[in-house]
Amino acid sequence: MRVAVLGMAHDHMWGNIDDLMNRPDVELVAGADPNAALLDRFRTYTDCDRLYDSYENLIDEVKPDAILCFSATAHHVDVVALCAERGLPVMVEKPMAASLEQADRMLAAARSTGICLMVNWPMAWSRPIRTALRLVQEGSIGNLWQITWRGGHAGPDDIGCSEEFCEFLFDKELNGAGAFGDYTGYGACICLLFMGGSPNSVMGMAGRLVKKHLLVDDNGIVLLRYPGAICRLEMTWTEAVSHVPPHDPVFYGKDGTIVAGEEVVLHTKDTPDGTTVPLDELPSGEMNAVDHFVTCVRDGVPPKGQASPELSRNAQEIIEAGLRSAAAGMEVQLPVEDHLFR
Repeated sequence: MRVAVLGMAHDHMWGNIDDLMNRPDVELVAGADPNAALLDRFRTYTDCDRLYDSYENLIDEVKPDAILCFSATAHHVDVVALCAERGLPVMVEKPMAASLEQADRMLAAARSTGICLMVNWPMAWSRPIRTALRLVQEGSIGNLWQITWRGGHAGPDDIGCSEEFCEFLFDKELNGAGAFGDYTGYGACICLLFMGGSPNSVMGMAGRLVKKHLLVDDNGIVLLRYPGAICRLEMTWTEAVSHVPPHDPVFYGKDGTIVAGEEVVLHTKDTPDGTTVPLDELPSGEMNAVDHFVTCVRDGVPPKGQASPELSRNAQEIIEAGLRSAAAGMEVQLPVEDHLFR
């Protein structure tokens, strides 16, 4: 399979490129980005010298089989539209879009042309999350009544993210928000997956609490209200020490609790101190983002779980509702429908 890269600003690109270049059945044939410095970095890292500053020129001249997109979030919609016009399967890095309207346009373009559209959430390939999901589905802790999730770190500018990555993360138009746009979707995807669907309503708060040099939020909180559950998501760019304490997702059920950190620990009334559960192996075709994308394209099957564009679109709706709630100071009901009539 001949794969090309469109957009290189997202730092998650490099790990995915490693996974791609480690496969004997996939060839990296070209890359495109309007930033000359990123093209030079890409050439040095990959030895791929077929580089373009125009996405259209790359597609028309190279004619790749599939596309990986690592552009600024707000540009995903244009890349997907371009790929849809040419019948090219495309994977975009998380989050799906910078707004719900963009996510809907992406989904509509994929559906109308029949292309494979996948969204890469790195947590989709987490063995602890997969193990916790199996335990919940098997009824190990009874009915879920709460999920707590925290994502973030000291901030992109503090942990060494590239200048190009920070440039769009700190732009509310390109990223949709600050820490809120960067991290809410992770927790939203987890809730959608474990709770089996969207919440009834969302309440959000956001603020620029520490990083006064930014023009976007550096912290946020979202509450998701389900008929029988309330889930809490926290997002931050201001931890003094990143990941202290660890950001272990916790799943509270009527009969027990699961903590899914590096290990998965199941606490029940019979085993209150917890039992460590062996981690499930990832299935073939779902080892990482590139593995799943290639499998979906070759086998003609839709992306699964968090990689599904439908689930990612619903996560985008939760982000949108949370931002609206934070701005209005009130709970926002789902579905968010007014964007349909603009």
